[in-house]
Amino acid sequence: MRLALLSLALLCSVAAPAADIAVPPAPVYRGQIVLPTGLKVAGAEFGGISGLDYDPAADVFYAISDDRSEKAPARFYALKMALGTDGISGLDIAESHVLLALNGKPFAPRTVDPEAVRLVDGRLLWASEGDATGRPSITKSDLSGKGLGVFKLPDAYLPTEAGGSGVRGNLGFEGLTLSPDGKTLYAATESALIQDGDKASLTAGSPARLLVLDLDSGNATAEHVYQTDRIPNAPTLPAGSADNGVSEILALDADRLIVVERSYVAGVGNRIAFYVVSLPGAEDVSGRATIAGARPLPKALWFKIDEGDFGGLDIDNIEAASFGPEIGGEHSLVLASDNNFNRQQISQFLLFTIPKTAP
Repeated sequence: MRLALLSLALLCSVAAPAADIAVPPAPVYRGQIVLPTGLKVAGAEFGGISGLDYDPAADVFYAISDDRSEKAPARFYALKMALGTDGISGLDIAESHVLLALNGKPFAPRTVDPEAVRLVDGRLLWASEGDATGRPSITKSDLSGKGLGVFKLPDAYLPTEAGGSGVRGNLGFEGLTLSPDGKTLYAATESALIQDGDKASLTAGSPARLLVLDLDSGNATAEHVYQTDRIPNAPTLPAGSADNGVSEILALDADRLIVVERSYVAGVGNRIAFYVVSLPGAEDVSGRATIAGARPLPKALWFKIDEGDFGGLDIDNIEAASFGPEIGGEHSLVLASDNNFNRQQISQFLLFTIPKTAP
């Protein structure tokens, strides 16, 4: 698996004393490339990039759009990027594929909300925050977009008619990642399930869930609690919105995951924070009627991006992250933004490299 080599470099890491978790060295920002909102590919508007994963064999990134089959049928792309120490010098949208439901047809409008994607054994695993009734899903598809099967999710994630439990609208599965051995899939919700607690506020974070699935059987094997940060600032615009939640996850090795938290505050902008969480000894909340009193996953800050950081970077709505190829002997990290198909936003791709520590 591609993460095996990554782990060798990142196991030598810098300690984070507050949480007693080892984190990688601080990454180096290399540059970005921006695609304007309104760009058309095969007659469909490009944008909404909410998931990204790198295929080293083909040297392509697979990117999934969160268009709910409203502007065009739900779809994903194969992207070729020219990456180097001087940044991203080119991006080619090589292919566009429609996602097909298990009946072989494109998804009807507002019956799917793709938010995350990972590649395993030549197939895509992708998560939807909710169908027309708000039910989330994780689907296996081939590289042409044909649906091959869905995972059975625990009842705790499925919204009830009375509205007392399940994922909140637009706050379901936002992140997916695979264990380095390719046997385990992790799925993270953006925010707390209805029965678990509130969304993040200015005074408190939100207890999101991390679902652990066995790829061979398709069964859920564990669930853990991930406590997000509170919203970092109050809006400075009248009646302005503010939020914070999980937008992506990545596996560092068998014991550690990177959790990406994305915050937006009207009048202030975006903040993207990267935390490392430790899995060994994590409390399993599977089957519990309530997570009250549950011990959340320990986390340590790796790095964050505020507006203007890294030499004046105007950071957008980062929802996708993937490790990429080696660049100058260092591992790369590629981030992408969801432009929400909003003319005031952009499809932004950022490149970082992760220094290797001395042996």
